[in-house]
Amino acid sequence: MNENNLNVVYQQYFSKKEADQIFEELEREIEYFPSEMTTVVVFNKRYPVPRKVSAYGDKNLTYAFSGNTLPTKPLIPILIKILKEANKFLKDGSFYYILVNRYKDGQDRIGSHRDNEIDMDPNSSIVTFSFGAERTMIFKRPNFNSVKIPLRNGSVLAMKPPKN
Repeated sequence: MNENNLNVVYQQYFSKKEADQIFEELEREIEYFPSEMTTVVVFNKRYPVPRKVSAYGDKNLTYAFSGNTLPTKPLIPILIKILKEANKFLKDGSFYYILVNRYKDGQDRIGSHRDNEIDMDPNSSIVTFSFGAERTMIFKRPNFNSVKIPLRNGSVLAMKPPKN
């Protein structure tokens, strides 16, 4: 899909059975940051986010967003499997880092999608796997219509430059 100058690929990737198994394993294995470490800053005021957050990757990497800088945790087997699938799906990248966002249901949400953090390479791609309840990802870009994509259990969404 190259709509509104947004270069994304979206498709069902895992079967329902596989996706459910991965979701259950993620539920057992992922360790999330305490909620007070994952607030966002809007107009100089801190707010909680409606999700649990964790980051896993190579040693000495950090996850930086909205004024927060958090250390990554060492990769665990289920995330190594997901990284391998990301690298298989999008052959132009070598992924070594996973951000896990855990929303309690399809109704919890944040604002429209935006990857504008200072330490993010604007020419990099992002691969998103979705497990559990369906959620809608909304892309809003200046001078373009909004694009809504339903992220289904077991689906993959690859965002290629330009992401925003």
